[in-house]
Amino acid sequence: MVKDRLNEMKSKSKYNSDVSLELVPSKSQEEIFCNLEKFSELIGWIRTIRGNTDEMRRAVSMASFHYNDKEIRTRVEKKMDHNIELCKNIHAAIKQLHTELEEDDRRGSVLFRIKHTQFLVIKDDYLSAYREHEEFVTYYEDKIKNLMKKEAKAMSYNITDDEASEMLASNHTSPFVGNILEETERERQKLRDIMSRHSQLAQLEKSLIEIRDLFVRISTLVMEQGSLVQVIEYHAQQALMNTDHGAHQLEKAREYKLKAMKKKTCILIWVVVVLSVLVLLMIIF
Repeated sequence: MVKDRLNEMKSKSKYNSDVSLELVPSKSQEEIFCNLEKFSELIGWIRTIRGNTDEMRRAVSMASFHYNDKEIRTRVEKKMDHNIELCKNIHAAIKQLHTELEEDDRRGSVLFRIKHTQFLVIKDDYLSAYREHEEFVTYYEDKIKNLMKKEAKAMSYNITDDEASEMLASNHTSPFVGNILEETERERQKLRDIMSRHSQLAQLEKSLIEIRDLFVRISTLVMEQGSLVQVIEYHAQQALMNTDHGAHQLEKAREYKLKAMKKKTCILIWVVVVLSVLVLLMIIF
C-alpha cells in the first residue's frame, strides 16, 4: 500500500508558505466573470440596436420605397419599438451598475478600476447607438412627409407639415385618393365622424408613445450630462488648487522683495559710512 507523503513533503518544502495547490477561484475572480456576463449581454443588446437601425435605414433608402408600402412600414416600426424596448432595458441596467459602483468601497482596487472602465465603455457605446436610432427616426419621419407633400402637389393639393404629420400618425396609406371621387353628403358625414374619432385616437396613441420616448430621452441626456458635470467639477478643483498655489508664490515673492530691500538699505548705509570716513581722513590729512 502506497503511503500518502504529501503533507510531509509540504512541511519540508521551503516554499510551503508561498505556494497553494488549491485551484478554487477567488471571490474577486467570480465577480469579474459575473460582470463580464452582464457586459456581454449589454453589448449584445447595443449591437442589436445598431443592426436594427442599419436594417431600417437600408429598407427606407431603397428607391422603390413609398409611404403606403404597408409591409415595409410595419417592419420598420416593429424594429423601432424593439429598439426602444432595448434602450429601456439598457438604461435600467446602466443605472443599476452606476449605483453598484457608487456603493462599492473598494475604489482603489484593481477590480473597481476594471468595473469602472467597463461601465464607461458600455455607457458611451449605448449613447452612440441611441443617437444613431434618434437620427434615423427623424430621417424616417421627414422622408415620409416629403413623399406625401410631393404626391399631394402632383394632384394639385397642397398640405402642410402638420397635416402630413397627422396623416402619418393616423397611418393613412392613400390619403389623396378620396379627393378625386365625388361622395354624397350622407357618406361624407359618416366618413367625417369616423375619421375624426380615428384621428383623435391615433393622436392620443402618438402622444403616449412620444411621452414614453421622451422619458427615455431625458434619462439618457441626464446620464450623458453627468460625465460633463464630473469633468467641470474636476477642472474647478484644479483651478482652486492652482489659485492657492499662485497665492503662496506671490507671498514668497513679497518676502523675497522685502529681504532684497533690506539688503540694499544696509549696503547703502555702509557705502555712506565708508565715504564719510574717507572724507574725514582726507580733511584731517
